[in-house]
Amino acid sequence: MLKNNHKYKPLILITNDDGINSPGLNALAEAVSPFARLLIAAPKKQQTGMGRAFLKGDKVGMIESKNININGRTVKAYAVNASPAQSVAHAVLEIAAEKPDYCISGVNYGENLGLSYTCSGTLGAAFEADSLGIPSIAFSRAFPFNKQKSSDFSDLDWKVEKYHISKIVKNIIESGFPGKTRILNVNFPKNLKRETELRITRQAYMNYARYIKPADRNFSDAQSLKWELNPSIKNAEKDTDIYAVHFDNVISLTPLSSRMSVEVDNYYGR
Repeated sequence: MLKNNHKYKPLILITNDDGINSPGLNALAEAVSPFARLLIAAPKKQQTGMGRAFLKGDKVGMIESKNININGRTVKAYAVNASPAQSVAHAVLEIAAEKPDYCISGVNYGENLGLSYTCSGTLGAAFEADSLGIPSIAFSRAFPFNKQKSSDFSDLDWKVEKYHISKIVKNIIESGFPGKTRILNVNFPKNLKRETELRITRQAYMNYARYIKPADRNFSDAQSLKWELNPSIKNAEKDTDIYAVHFDNVISLTPLSSRMSVEVDNYYGR
């Protein structure tokens, strides 16, 4: 069946970095399942903050199938013992019978704003899909910092998120990605409502959160750095993702490309 046929249902790879058991993954799948075919493949365990990392080890790459409930229907999903990026690679190269039309990652417990993009496993999955020629969308929602790496997922009502996900993805399927965009980074604010504005934004060039300097310690002891809201975000420009989500409490949609090089007119070393 041709893809331009109005009856064609795109194949969407659903993934995340919070792990296969995340309610956010389930909410994402439920939001798009009425108008898409699903391939669900995600890390077996919590992989927040892994970026586009590739894990090593004897068990890396093991894939387990499991049944999950999506809108009252049993759907086979795949738990990959790997990072988010590796999960995408295994899904595309080994599990999928055909190349997915889109990859959608999330819904992440925690914002992915400003200079956190390269740290994010949610976006790492999207970047990996883009490297394989698959346009991608990353969805994240505001959530307390101290709960973002947990596997003890909070019980949330995802109805409003699902409403907006469905609306955004339907529009992409019907109209395509804007311009040279390869990835859309979508962040939902606190107190999200059906009528919440969606704003096209650009990436803020600052950290949304900052590390807290540890107390004096013995360097031979383990230390996990903690972070807090960056007070410098008060200087965020009004057209950025941080300003939209944190200050105006609107949905931020940031068009991205994996290309990181910049054009320069001259360079002193030439």
